Amino acid sequence: MIVHRHVQWRRDSTGEPYRIRRSFPAGPATATAVLAGPGSVSSVDGEGRDDLLLDRLTQRLVGAGWQVLQCDMPVRDPLVPFTDKEFQARVERLDHLLRGHRHLMTGPLTLVGFSLGGLALLELLESGTPPRTDRVVLVGTVMEEDVFLASRVPAVELVYGSRDLIGYLIEDTSNSGAKPQPIVFDPGMYADWSARHVIGSPTPEVRVHMLEGLGHTLHPCGPGPARDPLPELTSLVGIAS
Repeated sequence: MIVHRHVQWRRDSTGEPYRIRRSFPAGPATATAVLAGPGSVSSVDGEGRDDLLLDRLTQRLVGAGWQVLQCDMPVRDPLVPFTDKEFQARVERLDHLLRGHRHLMTGPLTLVGFSLGGLALLELLESGTPPRTDRVVLVGTVMEEDVFLASRVPAVELVYGSRDLIGYLIEDTSNSGAKPQPIVFDPGMYADWSARHVIGSPTPEVRVHMLEGLGHTLHPCGPGPARDPLPELTSLVGIAS
């Protein structure tokens, strides 16, 4: 299967160069998918590179007659908390990607975001960009407060690896001298609160999917067998696996 690609270089508002990529079949595309990658993955999230899974997903989608739009995300040190400036750079790049390809979008539109890429897509949807999308698939994206979607979104699929643990430092308000204590949540808990934070008018159908043996961005994590996430992802995006 031949994947045709068109690549353009851009600079974001910080002056950082990045690529915009459009992958498409030989014939007319029947649908459009926007893939928002995470930028990086920590070693504790599992072995592998995110670009390999994204490339496999792109090939599967193009093989089914879709066109796929992507842009480079800022690469970050996973051991350092991300800044608002870095996050806004992600939002800006995705906004330019969507607006710059409006004239080429055909058929149903699906947005797929991984981790911070998913949060950046949600910020765009809160602003009404794009005005409507047929489906949103978010991988490893945790919502800690309400997200009101101004765009019309019928369905949101939340996908988590079963071994994707998240940690917080909790302060003891009754003891001012006490050190903050770590607390860890598994996706069986935070997936539920994330789903309840997604709000829209009309309210989208929000479904949670747990993939066994996988980490934050769906790489194998920990001992034991792990499933291949590609069939599940392609099915959620809207094509047969």
